[in-house]
Amino acid sequence: MFTGVYPLVPHLVRRTPPLRAALAEWGMAAALSAVRPAGFLPLPGAHTQGARPILVLHGYAMNRANFLPLAFRLARAGLGPIAGFEYWTLGRTAAAARQLGWFVEHVQAMTGAPQVDLIGHSMGGVVAHYYVSLLGGDGPVKNLVTIGSPHAGTDVSRVGIGHPTRELLVGSKLVMRLAAAPAPQHTRITTILSHADALVPASRQAPVSGADRIVYDDLGHVAMLGSRRVAHAIIERLADG
Repeated sequence: MFTGVYPLVPHLVRRTPPLRAALAEWGMAAALSAVRPAGFLPLPGAHTQGARPILVLHGYAMNRANFLPLAFRLARAGLGPIAGFEYWTLGRTAAAARQLGWFVEHVQAMTGAPQVDLIGHSMGGVVAHYYVSLLGGDGPVKNLVTIGSPHAGTDVSRVGIGHPTRELLVGSKLVMRLAAAPAPQHTRITTILSHADALVPASRQAPVSGADRIVYDDLGHVAMLGSRRVAHAIIERLADG
């Protein structure tokens, strides 16, 4: 990310306009990489007393430090407490989703909250979607918001290692199973995507059953995490119940 190989190469390959979106993505990706060690510390809003706990799920090969800008804005809006869920991104999505379920139960026991909100970026959104749709999360989770998540798969997953290189491909068994899952009855899902996302372009993501869909034209895959517009949209969703 510091060299610019990401995101400039994916943007050039996809020819995703505009170029300024790629440059903004480069800056945000480099900044979040620099603060990666902060992932060992609590996120802003860890002690906020809001309506429900908010659990954030990072993307492939990332950690919760990627949520620092968004967590700061959520905390300023009085939402939270905010906690990061860490998982092994080279493993199976189903295993991470089961661990998420245990973490949700732990947070509920610690806080006494009957429900939580989930925010997942990229692969983290798929893990959260799996939990809500297939592992009993429909009910314990009030809101699920995903940011740049490849619910319909992405061909970029071929570039990497571990189970996601197969599970997150377009047409994979995992993708097809999630697509066939019924819409949640209790959890409200919001998917946030961008046409300028070179890794998970909005144009290649079919709508998720029963989900609200927000699409931007000019935000990169990582830049969405630092966007005030995205933060405002999420705050509206979570504050609305």
